[in-house]
Amino acid sequence: MLMEAGLLNQEQLKQAIVDHKRTNMKLGQYLVREGFVSGSQVADLVSKQLKIKKYIPDNYPIDIDLSKALPLDLVQKYQAAPLRKSNFLLTLAMTDPMDIKALDAIEVYTNMEVETVICTYQELNNLIGSLYGSYSGIDGVLEGMQEMQIERDDDGEEPRPTMGDVEVSSLQDMAEEAPVVRLVNSILSQAVREGASDVHISPEKDYVQVRFRVDGKLHELPAPPKTMILLIISRLKILANMDISISRIPQDGRFTVKMDEKEINIRASTIPTIYGENMVLRLLDTSGGVHSLEDLGMSRADIKKLAPMIYKPYGMILSTGPTGSGKSTTRYSILKRINQPDINIITLEDPVEYRISKIRQIQLNHKAGMTFASGLRSIMRQDPDVIMVGEIRDPETASISVQSALTGHRVLSTVHTNDSAGAITRFIDMGIEPFLVSSVMLVSIAQRLVRKVCPYCKKPYTPPKAALEYWGLDKVESSNFMEGNGCFNCMDKGYKGRTGVYEILIIDEMVQDMILKRNSAQEIARAARKAGSLKTLKDDAAKKVIQGITTLDEAASAVIV
Repeated sequence: MLMEAGLLNQEQLKQAIVDHKRTNMKLGQYLVREGFVSGSQVADLVSKQLKIKKYIPDNYPIDIDLSKALPLDLVQKYQAAPLRKSNFLLTLAMTDPMDIKALDAIEVYTNMEVETVICTYQELNNLIGSLYGSYSGIDGVLEGMQEMQIERDDDGEEPRPTMGDVEVSSLQDMAEEAPVVRLVNSILSQAVREGASDVHISPEKDYVQVRFRVDGKLHELPAPPKTMILLIISRLKILANMDISISRIPQDGRFTVKMDEKEINIRASTIPTIYGENMVLRLLDTSGGVHSLEDLGMSRADIKKLAPMIYKPYGMILSTGPTGSGKSTTRYSILKRINQPDINIITLEDPVEYRISKIRQIQLNHKAGMTFASGLRSIMRQDPDVIMVGEIRDPETASISVQSALTGHRVLSTVHTNDSAGAITRFIDMGIEPFLVSSVMLVSIAQRLVRKVCPYCKKPYTPPKAALEYWGLDKVESSNFMEGNGCFNCMDKGYKGRTGVYEILIIDEMVQDMILKRNSAQEIARAARKAGSLKTLKDDAAKKVIQGITTLDEAASAVIV
């Protein structure tokens, strides 16, 4: 049908038939997930061909009582949600209304006749979530839970209650029961499938707020029952090797999830609030490896400008930007680029995010006294050529880093400033003499992340004239402005994925002179831009808007203009 409708060619179909068998997904589900077709296209086609009604949410108001007609395990197994019950007729929403086996099983269980309405996978997920509570409507969640493996990063020993308290022991037992395990696995499964970077589980007075951060933006999900919050938190604390008997002080932990051929490192953090413990999970997909600078969104011109700096035998390469702007990813990409057998690279991180072969990576341990400053002193006795310090936060770490660069080492690190020139003045503020800063600093890279326009639903648009004038784009001769219309692939957001926006300041002779004269960051940036050696964050963001990679609204939300 899809080929007849011109939605799929023969080569695509053949490849999809081979590939989908490895995923345990139905062919239609696989085609939608991989972006060959949209869910609505499939639903429209099947509806016309088989003369089956298409699901329209307004025609079927949510009735919670329908959840009693069909249990959740059957709903998930057969991917069918009850829509309406009338006498002995049960109306079902299904992605595959021709699944005779499923229809027969549901008729036998309910002792009712069944009629079907076709819907998309996303619509079915939303419907099941509304009827049965949070996370129950995940595509293939049962398969995902069966395939999910959870590993701890330490010796794997589960924490034992330290208080000898019966209630704590009982809580641990309940947290390891099947319903709680399934619910937590469902949350993690959905987070991985949506590409979430963070999961927020926050207790409120009368409910539990659960949010996923996808492409830098938080969005709220249907809430689990308030009574489940303690068990959910306890289950996650057990996985992360935290002490479930402690709830009044912050705790940190980590574990690894393997699902759908992906390996996800999860950092868990709890903090007490007035309504209970708040938990945030940071998810890092390590299965894709370290990306190249090109993949991160850095232009060829910027890479050409940066390349000579990263291959110099000594000096400092700094990344700057707010938390979550991709600084660590950029530094890993640089390390991957320069990693050779004849170079000894040692990193000092908190935590180690990506594991790279042939690089010595060190994890901080504050309890044992392993800090950035103390670790950096020890590294100097390991004959390094290149040193990466996770972050320079204090004068002591800054001083040791500068001395390391002066003594013939390449040093990569991070400071928190708004722009590239701000890194210079930050070092001076931490007590480093200007002549030392000008001598060791090679390049400062400022960056932000912006969401990319969804490739599946993008369409040309013309930004408002006032916005174009504000950004200096009103006289651009050639442009390709794009915006997302919203579709299944981007969850109706109009954006899918993110890319970097970069500002690269080379510390040349002019900048060195200005550092020695203690010029401000604004003066340095202004002079570098006038000389043509600096393209600002705003310039790079505007370029990506013109190319149709992102929108003006998104660029404005990430870049201070």
